Amino acid sequence: MKLRTIIIWLLCPFAAFAQSQSQPLTMEQAVQLALQQNKGLKSADASVAYYRDITKTSAELPKMQLGLQYGQVNSYIKNDNNYSITQTIPFPSVFGAKKALNEAQVEKAVWEKATTQQELVYQVKQVYVQLLYQHELHGLLMQQDSLFTSFARSADLRYKTGESRLLEKTAAEGRLQDVRNQLRQNDADQQIFMSRLQALTGSDTAITIVTTEIPVGNTVLANDSLAVENNPRLRYFKQQVTIAEKQKKVFSASILPDITLGYFNQSLIGSALNASGMPLATNSNRFQGFHVGLAIPVWLGPMKARVRAEEQQQLAAGLYYDNSVIQLQSQYQQAVQQYIKQRNSLDYYHQTALPNADQLLQQTAKAFTTGDIGYAEYFLNLEHVMTTRQGYLSARTDARQAELYIAYLAGHQL
Repeated sequence: MKLRTIIIWLLCPFAAFAQSQSQPLTMEQAVQLALQQNKGLKSADASVAYYRDITKTSAELPKMQLGLQYGQVNSYIKNDNNYSITQTIPFPSVFGAKKALNEAQVEKAVWEKATTQQELVYQVKQVYVQLLYQHELHGLLMQQDSLFTSFARSADLRYKTGESRLLEKTAAEGRLQDVRNQLRQNDADQQIFMSRLQALTGSDTAITIVTTEIPVGNTVLANDSLAVENNPRLRYFKQQVTIAEKQKKVFSASILPDITLGYFNQSLIGSALNASGMPLATNSNRFQGFHVGLAIPVWLGPMKARVRAEEQQQLAAGLYYDNSVIQLQSQYQQAVQQYIKQRNSLDYYHQTALPNADQLLQQTAKAFTTGDIGYAEYFLNLEHVMTTRQGYLSARTDARQAELYIAYLAGHQL
């Protein structure tokens, strides 16, 4: 008994941990978990850090050259020596151009991360809404299962008592099996979307969601020409134009001559130390000086071609950005129309379709029980009611997805 108590006490923390891991997540909690753990977003973070470190290399110099000459430098003496130090320095404007380019690269990485984050949040919410839809669909299918189970029993009893033909019994049982097949597909779909959500959140364990009705808010629809200007992907494309401009300036500055600075220290064994010719220099006598030079490109054609090529790259980036603006504005217009269409559909369901379906279900059940209608009419009316309810659920789902897509295109997070 004591051993059993110890085992239970040891397992308690693990049980508590497992329970905490299976706690249902709200949509916002799922988003926050994804922002903390998603590997793709962490990769974008690392990319930003990389370019920030690269910025520190803007003032990078070529390697300093150290030289030694030894032998017959000045006379027949074979142990003369010459030590030299040479440093090439790019023209000062090159450093400024490289710094501006590297800073532009950092800005690009920042917008790339913002784009990744925006897409991640959108995908998490999109999958979460799909899971809410599958959950509500499961409830509708269970209602259908209950209705058609009752119908199948009634049809079976009517067939046994000779009140109906085999066709009614077969149709009822076939429809019931169809509903149950849909339930099995629904269970599989829920597992599929759960797996997607787990991958997006970067969770090592299976997660569950808080099962609530699909929310549909009141999105404020902005002018499409202004709505997409905050989209991070659009900012990313615009930054590509800036990078091409900065790259062109780097190539232009590289055409300017490099500056070469040098210092030497050498021996001149056997040379006269003064005008009289006496005494002569030995290995301990040192002679020194410095030199300054310019490295000028002999052939400017290839270097100018680089500048022209970068101008074309800047033009291409600018046209790509302009096209992206047009495409995003078009997508925003389509998303708005899709949202308006679904909202109108929801109004129809609320005002007409759902009340009529509820009334039809009550009247149909009563009429079938009293024998006022046959199985064919009863079956048809049930199908109409179920189709209406599923249509309403699909309209709510589509409206919410359109709402999320509008926010995604506008660079916002609902």
